[in-house]
Amino acid sequence: MKWFPVLILAAAVLSFTACSDDDDDPVDPGIQEFIAADADFANYQNWTQTLEPQKGPDPAGIIGGAHAANDSNVTRYMWIQDGSASRDASGNFPIGTRLVKEMRLGDGTVAAVTAMVKRGGSFNASHRNWEWFLLDETGAIQQRGGDLLNNMCNSCHVAAAATDYVFTK
Repeated sequence: MKWFPVLILAAAVLSFTACSDDDDDPVDPGIQEFIAADADFANYQNWTQTLEPQKGPDPAGIIGGAHAANDSNVTRYMWIQDGSASRDASGNFPIGTRLVKEMRLGDGTVAAVTAMVKRGGSFNASHRNWEWFLLDETGAIQQRGGDLLNNMCNSCHVAAAATDYVFTK
């Protein structure tokens, strides 16, 4: 019976190894939940633009004061991490989909960076599993949550429920 504790330890090590995340492909379609980290937003300016930069009032048009919506001097840039990401048969983006919106002032200074990630699991289930983010211009997470900014993100993006809460793609 001296070998029994060794066998238990080996089985435990193998099970942890088999369940570890594969960082090379964080948007693996088999995952049930994607929890974004700073590295998942790194170099977002090199992702695929969802549309050409928009100067002036926000193209979504219905979002009140968010994203400097009525500022004619702001240019908005919108990116998606995986340009080939598309909605499934039910109209939803895959878990792990990441979108970033950057607002720049007339002089090119970054005024704000926001993001949304299709987290999955049971996270923010009443709003299609999206997590909302405020980032700095390097992509570092400053704030996050399903109810970010007192539910302002959920409240506005529900208007795009027919396109899985996404206005631009």
